Amino acid sequence: METIKNDLTSYGINPAKGRKYENITYVLALIYNVLQAKVESYLASYNLSAVQFNLLMLVAYRNKGKGLKQADISNHLIASASNITKLVEKSVKTGLITRQTNPISRRENIICITKKGQNLIDKVWPGYDKLVRSLTEKIPSKDRTSTEKILNNWLFALQKEK
Repeated sequence: METIKNDLTSYGINPAKGRKYENITYVLALIYNVLQAKVESYLASYNLSAVQFNLLMLVAYRNKGKGLKQADISNHLIASASNITKLVEKSVKTGLITRQTNPISRRENIICITKKGQNLIDKVWPGYDKLVRSLTEKIPSKDRTSTEKILNNWLFALQKEK
């Protein structure tokens, strides 16, 4: 097995400075960029972006497929409300989702997955799952459970601050 050199100085990270808080945040951002690029590369062959795929998954499986309020979508995706509006519009035009006025509150839109959108998810999922699994397996197996717990706890602690 190849030995990986863990020298972060080329990224401007100098562990000798003792600013672990800065190092952790910066390394996490770098990891996100690498993961995002790999996922985007895979999804591009299906003419999808990562955020569009996440939108389809969210609409298909959250709320038991009964649809979601458009305003609630931005709470679950890493995108601004204006980007969600553009994303929804694009996905409606391509026939992957539908957008309907909420009969209870006419100022809200309900977003639902279409058969075409569900078929695309079903086609993309096996390779996506394989890719994400292979990326996660870069973490030594003995560390995966603790890594997951640490990241989950950090996420929920940050969300409490809102």
